[in-house]
Amino acid sequence: MSLISTALTHSFVAALVSILGLSLLAFAVTTIVTFVFQVRVRQRFPAGATLIVGLGVVAIYLNSRLALVQFISNTGDPVTVEEAILNVSAFAAAGVVSYAGRYVGNTVGASKQLPWLTVAPDFSPLVRATGRFITVTLPEDVQDIDGYDAVKGETKKILSGKTMDFPRGLTIEELESQIAARLTDGYDIGYVDVDLDTNGSVQYLAVGQRPIGIGQTLPQQSAAVAIRADPPYSATAGDTVQVWRTDDDGVETLLGTAELRGSVQTVATLAMDKAMASEMDPTEDYRLMTLSADSNPEREFAAMLRREDETMSTVEITAESPLIGSSIGALDVTVIAARTTDGGIETLPKRDHIIQAGDCLFAIGRPEALRRLESENTARITPTEQVLEYTEQIPARSEASGDRPQTKRDR
Repeated sequence: MSLISTALTHSFVAALVSILGLSLLAFAVTTIVTFVFQVRVRQRFPAGATLIVGLGVVAIYLNSRLALVQFISNTGDPVTVEEAILNVSAFAAAGVVSYAGRYVGNTVGASKQLPWLTVAPDFSPLVRATGRFITVTLPEDVQDIDGYDAVKGETKKILSGKTMDFPRGLTIEELESQIAARLTDGYDIGYVDVDLDTNGSVQYLAVGQRPIGIGQTLPQQSAAVAIRADPPYSATAGDTVQVWRTDDDGVETLLGTAELRGSVQTVATLAMDKAMASEMDPTEDYRLMTLSADSNPEREFAAMLRREDETMSTVEITAESPLIGSSIGALDVTVIAARTTDGGIETLPKRDHIIQAGDCLFAIGRPEALRRLESENTARITPTEQVLEYTEQIPARSEASGDRPQTKRDR
């Protein structure tokens, strides 16, 4: 103990201990402040404010203690060169460790593996009630979006009852947009359908993943098969090809036509009828011959829906529907076809088309718009993989007409 006491009385060692202590003080304060800010606001603590907090606590300590000690000491010299060097060194060390505390606080506060979400709402009930934040609690029951792949059950369990804080002054639309953005960015969700009331309470929440895989773009009664073949050098995905097989005696037989989806060296992936796919032998070599370009509106339409947020719905107009007598242009969704009671189908109906009882509307829109339409009428949300089945009922329209789908936004 005498050796330690002797070492601590040395001016240089005492200065190092003081600098270390002040650095730990700045680190602890910035870590706590950054952690509380991250948990409450769900944003990273500003870098400039980190220096203010870290250096501020050191300045308060030095001004309230060290300067006071200098004034009341019997030396008569309030500021010495040694104390000035000590103060400057303490500020420099505190500034460095403050950023380390900011990193630790942000990392721990943003961690989803620690139970901060259950602690966060209890920091300040007054802030939740009358402060500058809007506290939103997600419902316990998180729905799936029709037309989208289901989100993992573990993710939905995490979202159930989750509490989030947002700055005040947001409109309902802005708050819904921020909730959707936070969920899609933080939980790897493809699309969020959320509905809030005027008080900011969540009335409805549904999540979904974007469909993935080649199966989402295959027409009905078709399959994708990988075969051993060497497509022409100029052939690209989407080309129509003939599939030829060479028998043992050298006779070539045409098996049918298919669509080239991709190729790697001597392996090609083709989309074809299920009956033709069942005849493919993975051990045989086939010859592919590219045909002239031919449009495939069904696949292009399904691929377009797969890329965008919109999905498809068929709306059966009942006798009690409030849409009877309204025009198609008044709807918030895009109507690509209308089937009347006599069985006729009008492709891309005009905006002034009057909706009648018994009509069937083929509508495209975002899930929230289709959900509102469904709540007022008898509607069925059609998954993307079933869109082709409906589009086969819709006759193609001549391009000379110049018509295009109209939405409320066009008006």
